[in-house]
Amino acid sequence: MDALASSASTTPGVLLGPGLLFGLMLLAAIVGGHIAHLIHCPRVIGFVVCGAILRGVMYAAYGHEAGTGEHKALEAAVEPLGAIQDLALGLILFLIGGVFERAKLKAAGIRTLKISGAETALSVLFVFVGCLTAALLTQSQYGPLQILILALLLGTAAIATAPAATLFVLQEYESKGSETNTILGLTGTNNIVCIVLFYSIFLILASLGAITTPSILAERLWLALACTTLGSVGLGIVCGTLLTIVHAKLPLTETLLVFFALFILLGAGEKWLLGHYGTSFNFLLTCVVIGGIFANIAIDSQKLLDALRTIGFPIFAGFFVLAGYGLHIGDLLHMGWIGGAYVVCRFLGKTVGCELGGRWVGHPQQPGSRLGSALLCQAAVVIGLASFVERNWQSQLAKTFSTVVLGSVVVFELLGPLLVKRCVVQAGEVKAMTLLRRAGPATEGTSIVRVTLLSLLRLFSGGRRATPDKPETLCAKHIMRSSVQLIPAAATLDEVLHFIERSTHSHFPVVDEHGTLSGMIHFSDVRDVIYDPAMRELVTAVDLADPYSAVVSMDLPLPELLDVFTKQNVAVLPVVEQTGSKRIIGLVEQRDLLRALHLPKQ
Repeated sequence: MDALASSASTTPGVLLGPGLLFGLMLLAAIVGGHIAHLIHCPRVIGFVVCGAILRGVMYAAYGHEAGTGEHKALEAAVEPLGAIQDLALGLILFLIGGVFERAKLKAAGIRTLKISGAETALSVLFVFVGCLTAALLTQSQYGPLQILILALLLGTAAIATAPAATLFVLQEYESKGSETNTILGLTGTNNIVCIVLFYSIFLILASLGAITTPSILAERLWLALACTTLGSVGLGIVCGTLLTIVHAKLPLTETLLVFFALFILLGAGEKWLLGHYGTSFNFLLTCVVIGGIFANIAIDSQKLLDALRTIGFPIFAGFFVLAGYGLHIGDLLHMGWIGGAYVVCRFLGKTVGCELGGRWVGHPQQPGSRLGSALLCQAAVVIGLASFVERNWQSQLAKTFSTVVLGSVVVFELLGPLLVKRCVVQAGEVKAMTLLRRAGPATEGTSIVRVTLLSLLRLFSGGRRATPDKPETLCAKHIMRSSVQLIPAAATLDEVLHFIERSTHSHFPVVDEHGTLSGMIHFSDVRDVIYDPAMRELVTAVDLADPYSAVVSMDLPLPELLDVFTKQNVAVLPVVEQTGSKRIIGLVEQRDLLRALHLPKQ
C-alpha cells in the first residue's frame, strides 16, 4: 500500500515531465497565435496569455496547494526548460546587437544616443520621484535612506526595454524604416545602460554600507562589478570573434550547432558561477556584445542571420509561452501605490523623454509619444534584476522591489506589443499586405477541410489533385511602405549625400516645394559628380534627378508591377495614387514583390 501511495503521489510529476510540458506549451503557442491573428493583435500577446492560462490549468488540476508533491513536481518540470529560455534570449539579444553595426551607428548612432539619453534620464527621474513619493506615504516603517535606495533602484530598472517582445513584433509585421531602426537602437542601448548602471549603483551602495549583502558577495563587491560590466563586454568580444571565425570556416549547419551550444553554455555558465562563487558575468550584456562584434567583423553575416530568423520561430514561440507560464500575476495584485506609480511614471518618462529627444535631434518624423510607447515592453532584463536584488539585498524592501517589478511585467508584456505595432503601423513602415487577414491555401469561401479530404481521396483513387481557384489579385498598395523620406529639389550635394548615407535604398525620390515628384536620384548619378570639386558647389538634388523615372499606381497588379521592375532594372519604385499623378504615397521594393509572388497565402 505504501508503494502504491508513493507511486500515486509522483504520478503528476511523471505525467508532466519537461518534454510533455514543453509540447503542451508549443500547442498553446499555436492556439494563442491563431487567436491573436483573428483579433489582429501581435502573436506574442497570444503566446503569453496562453502560457498563463496553461499554468493556471496545470496548477488547478495537479498542484493547487503550495508545498504538495504535485506542486513541487510542476515546479521541477519547468526547470530543465531554462536552457530553451537561455537559447531564445541569447538569440534575440544577438540579433539586437546587430543594430550596433558600424555603418548603422555612423548613419544614426548620435541621433539614437541623444534620444536614448533624454528618454533614459526622464524615465529614471519620473519613476524615482513617483516611487519615492508613494513609498514615503505607504512605507513609513522604513528609514528614509532605505526608501531612497528602493526608489533609485526602481528608477534605474525602468530604463530597460524587453528586447524579445519588441524584436518579435517588428519581425512579425516585417517592419522596415527609420522608425524601426530607431526602436531597435533604443532597445539595445537601453538594456546596456540599464544593466551597467543598475549593477554599478547597487554594488557601489553596498561597498559604502548603505545596502547589506550576503558575506560571499560583500567580500567580492568590486570583483562582482568588474565581472558584470567589463568582464561581460570582454567575454562578448572573445565569443563574438570566435563565432566569426567559426562562421567563416565551417558550413552553415555546423555553425548553427556551435551557435546554439555557445548560448546554452553561456546561460548555464552564468548560473553555475553565481551558485559556486557568488558572482558572474552578465549573460544579457554578453549576448548583445557578441551580436555587435559579429555584425561588424563577420564575412557575409547575413547568411547566418537569415538562417537564425528561419529556425528561430519555434524557439521564440516556446520562449514566450514559457514567459507567460512564469508570469507573476499574483504580484500584480500586491503592487500597491508604489507599483501604480512605477507603471504610470515609466510610461510618462518614456513618452516625454522620446518627445524631447526627438525634438532635440530633429527626428525626421517627430514621433513624439508614439516612439516612447514602443519602448514599454519589459521582461527578461528586469526579471534578472529582481532575482539579483532578492538574493543580495538583505532587507524587506527587496521583496517590495521584486513585487513591483514582476507585477509591472504583467502589464507591460500585454500592453507593450500592441503599442510597438501601433508605432510602426502609424509610421508607415508596415506593408498593408502584412496587416491583411488572409485565408489559407484554399480559395475564399471554400472549406480547407473539404479540399484536403478531396485531395486525400484523389491520392488513393489515382485521380488528379483539385486545383484551387485563382487567388485574389494583390496590388502595389498591398506591399508598399508608406513611410517615405523625400529629398527636397533644392537640397545641396552634401545634403543629398547625407540623406543617402542614412538610407537603406539605392534610389531616392526628389520632390519640389509642392510635394510633386521631380525625379529619382540613382547611385550612378551621384557617383559621376561626387569627386568633381567644381560641380559640388553647383548642382542641387533636382539637377541629379532623372525626370523620366518610372512610377507605378497603387492599384497596379503585382504581375504587371514585376514587368515594370524588369524593364526599368531598379530596386525601388515610387507609388502614386493613380496613373498620371506625381504625388508619392509610398515606395515598393523589388525584394518585397518577389517575396509576395512566391510565398503562398497564409
